[in-house]
Amino acid sequence: MKHPVIILIALILLAAPASAAVRLMAATDATEPSFPLVSRGASAVIVMPSGLPKVVEIAARDLATDIETITGVRPSLTPDAPTDHHPRIVLSLVPDLAGRWEAFRLSATIAADGTPVLTIAGSDRRGLAYGIYELSRRIGISPWHWWADVPAPHRPELRLSLGTDPVDQPAVRYRGIFLNDEDWGLQPWAAKTFEPAAGTIGPKTYAKIFELMLRLRANTLWPAMHACTTPFHLVPGNNTVADDYAIVLGSSHAEPMLRNNVGEWTAPKEDYNYLTHRADVLAYWEKRIVERTSGESLFTLGMRGIHDSAIVGPKNQAERIATVEKIFADQRDLLARHLGHGDPTRVAQLFCPYKEVLDDYEAGLRVPDDVTLLWPDDNFGYVRRFGTTAEQTRSGGLGVYYHLSYLGAPMAWLWVDSLAPALVWTEMTKAYEHGARTFWIANVGDLKSTERSTEFFLDLAWHADRTSPDAPARWMLDSAARDFGADNARAVADILARHQTLAAARKPEHLQWNLPATPYAPTTLTADEITRRLDSYAALVKDTASLSAKLPADAWDAFFELVGYPVQAAAAANERYFRTELARLNPSRAPALLAASQAAAARITTLTARYNNDTAGGKWRGALTANGLSPKEWKKFQPELPPPLGTAPASPPPVARAVTHPRVPSDARSGDFLEANGIVSINAGHFTSPTDVPGGGWRAIPGLGRTGSAVTVLPSTLHGAPRLAYRFHTATAPPATLRVRLLPTYPLVSGQGLHLAFALDAGQPIPLSVTSGFDPKSDAWKQRVLANATEATAPLSAQLSPGWHTLHLIAIDPGVVVDKLVIDLGGLTPSYDGPPETRLP
Repeated sequence: MKHPVIILIALILLAAPASAAVRLMAATDATEPSFPLVSRGASAVIVMPSGLPKVVEIAARDLATDIETITGVRPSLTPDAPTDHHPRIVLSLVPDLAGRWEAFRLSATIAADGTPVLTIAGSDRRGLAYGIYELSRRIGISPWHWWADVPAPHRPELRLSLGTDPVDQPAVRYRGIFLNDEDWGLQPWAAKTFEPAAGTIGPKTYAKIFELMLRLRANTLWPAMHACTTPFHLVPGNNTVADDYAIVLGSSHAEPMLRNNVGEWTAPKEDYNYLTHRADVLAYWEKRIVERTSGESLFTLGMRGIHDSAIVGPKNQAERIATVEKIFADQRDLLARHLGHGDPTRVAQLFCPYKEVLDDYEAGLRVPDDVTLLWPDDNFGYVRRFGTTAEQTRSGGLGVYYHLSYLGAPMAWLWVDSLAPALVWTEMTKAYEHGARTFWIANVGDLKSTERSTEFFLDLAWHADRTSPDAPARWMLDSAARDFGADNARAVADILARHQTLAAARKPEHLQWNLPATPYAPTTLTADEITRRLDSYAALVKDTASLSAKLPADAWDAFFELVGYPVQAAAAANERYFRTELARLNPSRAPALLAASQAAAARITTLTARYNNDTAGGKWRGALTANGLSPKEWKKFQPELPPPLGTAPASPPPVARAVTHPRVPSDARSGDFLEANGIVSINAGHFTSPTDVPGGGWRAIPGLGRTGSAVTVLPSTLHGAPRLAYRFHTATAPPATLRVRLLPTYPLVSGQGLHLAFALDAGQPIPLSVTSGFDPKSDAWKQRVLANATEATAPLSAQLSPGWHTLHLIAIDPGVVVDKLVIDLGGLTPSYDGPPETRLP
């Protein structure tokens, strides 16, 4: 006998759009026809027929808890539909959605007999589960309700509008997170606070992680893998809970065949060598394949050394390539025999040419066509490779391995969530437009430091086929409204945007001008530039405290976790570093400045202790480490703080420059730019006028870059030469230099470089380019990481006489991102930050 299916489905957007057919109705809409989810103290019934997938049962029970959290009324879960006309929530796997991946549809109707019915139709088990959790979001439960203590609204009634939503499904097939660098947060918190019985990240912790993933519409996990954590597959219960939540299990670029080499390879490290110990290595991989005959898996192919190091054995690149191709064949043979019924193409596989392996791929390494190729970023948010026309036709498709947190050279960044969603949007949209549509996974570190970035990355993976340049800013506003109320949304989004823009110039972890284990180098910022930066942080902290005071008490913990701590810790880190640098520039004020630096360091300790010990009643004890690393590791992956004042700098400190206001010419117009202190400073997004070509042109991306208004060509597949015009006035005669500051993106065509052009007034276009510094091993690239910028320069024409002119920015290669333009007439310092913009309001 087939049971009627009852469940709740969801739309697809992070917050329900205004056009959604099924939406939560306001109390003032009481006279409109509706579906009574909870009304007059009674709830609709959730029918859970026997035989439903386990993940659907889990999601349905979570929904009942969510409804009870909001209303105080818990829906009953029953295996059979009521015989009366009681409102019901109906779950259904329907034929018209068959064949779609994780698709679902939500509809609320009044049946002919007067019974209110909310139907969730899904194409598969995860589609139904996503729908359930989307309904939770629709009624006011944040995905971060547990993981960041976001309070739920309290409402006595929940009514949904009638109607039918369109079918929806994800833009990217596999969407996942990689738990990494968990030593200083997730692992000690799980082992000592949340799951001491397991003493590691075990099934209780992973159940909470998997619930969060489903609420964020993720489906794939690369488990935590550092030596401090017991390997995922060796902890009893971990595999079972992953299968219950329908999570696809994989492993990182350095861990082929679902193996955690750090914790599972027990022979000497040098024996993890395919050339000398082939039988042992194959047996090691085969054992895990045999163990994973149930559940969904996505096998990483290839081979690197233990713990993210180069492969052991081959002596040169040619030998390395030949060895890895033989490894592919052996691994695929194992998969075919044990899981593919003789056919390796029936088993999901991927290959990630990370770090030095990308060089081997570029040199001719052949990857089987059905294997998903996963492009890496540079560990700092910039995708290193984009699919060629031929690669985009691969049956296995393409994907991206992206970092929202990173431990390693040249500098780590694990501490606070400061990455701008606009950068994630720009890079991942380019990747999607060039074929990366099969697999997106983000390194989220220990998760508690990357909440916002993680959510936006996964939300974009769902919506990459229907997005726009304003999506990051809209998402910031919508998620702030969801978590802290509509009245506070704009203030929260503004604080986070300012925090992200300041961090785009220098991350809180990247304030020094020298790399780890290298001699101290002084900042290149002038005293004026330092003061402006610290003033910006002071205003940010003040606004954060003011907003926190206005929030209801039940929102204070969430606000501190998601906004207050990241902003205040970043501000204190800047005070700690730059007050010391100001002391070098102002010896007479050194004692007071050094005291301020020490006070900022103490503030970081106090803030972190509050997070760990007081937030949510001690729930997160051990979840956060100041600076993101232990003191021992700090020295290895980040420079030490500046040495005592008596230390000689590596170069002379910059000279402070007075800022003068330009005289405004009588024919100036709003939006024009004026010379001040020998320069004209222009934020690229503030152009005077654009000239598009068919299909697109230059677009400003709100929140992108060090100015918060960088421009790039959209779509990234555009052909043609769109322009931007900037009208400016000079009072100084040449010589002059044009300095164009770019974000350190990688070329869309590997090895091609970044090319654009400019023209002055009616002159001919003059090319500009960046053709080197893309090798992560190079010093040039390391400096770009610190500055989050690169620069192209050119002399300006002698026709630049005093008066009004127009500078034209002309596209040659899509994918170039321009952040700032400076016309230097002799007044510019070497700083990447440069002087403030000289634009009329």
